[in-house]
Amino acid sequence: MAKFDEADPRWLVTDMGESGRNVNNWHWTERDCTEWSKQRLGELLAGIQLMGPPAAARTVKLESMTGDAFLNTRKNKLIPSYDLEVRVSWTGELTDGDGKVVGSASGKLHLPHIGDDNHDEDPEIRIVTDTNSSDAERLKQAIHSAGKKPVLEAVHKFVAELRAGGPALAEAAAEEAANGSGVPKPKLSSAAEVEREKAAKAAKEKAEKEKGKSSGKAISITAKFHCRPQDIFECFTVQGRVCAFTQSPATVQPTPGGAFSWYGGSISGTFTELSAPGRIAMTWRFNTWPEDCYSKVVIDITEPEPGNTVVKIKQTEVPAADKFGHEDTVDVTERGWHSQVLNRIRHVFGYGA
Repeated sequence: MAKFDEADPRWLVTDMGESGRNVNNWHWTERDCTEWSKQRLGELLAGIQLMGPPAAARTVKLESMTGDAFLNTRKNKLIPSYDLEVRVSWTGELTDGDGKVVGSASGKLHLPHIGDDNHDEDPEIRIVTDTNSSDAERLKQAIHSAGKKPVLEAVHKFVAELRAGGPALAEAAAEEAANGSGVPKPKLSSAAEVEREKAAKAAKEKAEKEKGKSSGKAISITAKFHCRPQDIFECFTVQGRVCAFTQSPATVQPTPGGAFSWYGGSISGTFTELSAPGRIAMTWRFNTWPEDCYSKVVIDITEPEPGNTVVKIKQTEVPAADKFGHEDTVDVTERGWHSQVLNRIRHVFGYGA
């Protein structure tokens, strides 16, 4: 009991400042996330490879985003509210069996409604072409049948991030990076942390599931050339020759453990064995495959008769699907060896058989 004429501290109310104005995010607050949404969608939707040859297409950039996005908090619960309309430019090329470009087109991907009312559904994607040519129509149909999934995955990632805290996540990452200089790491509301952890756990589980998942199929190819084995060996180990038949940037470090990159990084890997002129072994991957997923390739080169060279390619551990979920990885890879590598070597160097 307090003494006479003394204040009992149990009944005193102290000024807690800003920390006492909205304890545990009890009261309604609203944060405008429109600019963050535009920036994040621009990052996620630019440069996405939609399909590979012979009808290859990719997104270019976010052309426009209209609408609003807000993140509200009440009783420590995140309540996202957003209604967005998005347009993304795309470009594509058609190639023949020899890898020669025979047509091209461009256009827009129109997503008329990305909203909180359908956050767990795939938004509508309308494919618009800049011209009415036959090439444009063919690429439009190819995107419609096989090119929407990577765009939908990017949109779902954006929605998950927005619902988990939006710009607060980016701010938390920036503050965490600054921790070394003594800046304290901010703490998100518990609701934001829960949503973020759910999104991170789901993404991690999906990545672990896809990582190392093999189709169980091997690719075996036999090709004949009018040349000597050393000529073929150099087509894979001399940088100038790789640049010549791919008609694109390439890097080659022709030593065991050396790295290589073809088609501007679309294909990459490491040499594991080089025995001139008869054998090349390497790890090998497309940049559309799941991260850290490499197949094994062995190329045996023989000359049963002078001037007639036989190339046997054996490729194993090809993933069942690429990182966008397309399950035609084996077929795409095998077609690529024929049209983008072997046939090009024949035509560029005159080794046709």
